[in-house]
Amino acid sequence: MTTLYPVQDAFIRGEISPRLHARASLELYRAALSKCTNFVTLPHGGIRKRGGTYFCAQVKAPSKATRLIPFIFSADQAYALEFGDLYIRVYAYGARVGTVEVVSPYPEADLFDLQFVQSADQMWITHKDHPVKVLTRTAHTTWTLADFVFSTAHTTRSTPRPRR
Repeated sequence: MTTLYPVQDAFIRGEISPRLHARASLELYRAALSKCTNFVTLPHGGIRKRGGTYFCAQVKAPSKATRLIPFIFSADQAYALEFGDLYIRVYAYGARVGTVEVVSPYPEADLFDLQFVQSADQMWITHKDHPVKVLTRTAHTTWTLADFVFSTAHTTRSTPRPRR
């Protein structure tokens, strides 16, 4: 007997957990995918192929590992940061941004353990073996990496309150 597969024309639920694969009675099951590789689900139901990459420049040290991190400043200005052995280089619009190269404390072995959080023109970088750093973009060609200073202005009292 021939197996019939229903036509699925909406993918608005994205990729679902394997625990839901046999739950055909659920509404979300009929609008979801079990696996979505190299595609992006669109909010109106369809899917499209994911964007690709292209070669725009050689990394500083091809024999060493590097990591590419996005830095999205605004809808019009987006950068790619090349994290390498003790350096950060900046790329935009398919080319390197001038001669911008920031010295960093991160050796090649630590690059893939770095964690990033970005807001506007600042990116906080953490690693278990290094102090927290903040990468700041002040202009298209001006980038700085500095230690992050934790504020103590909002800490709780160090002396306990007396009981009544």
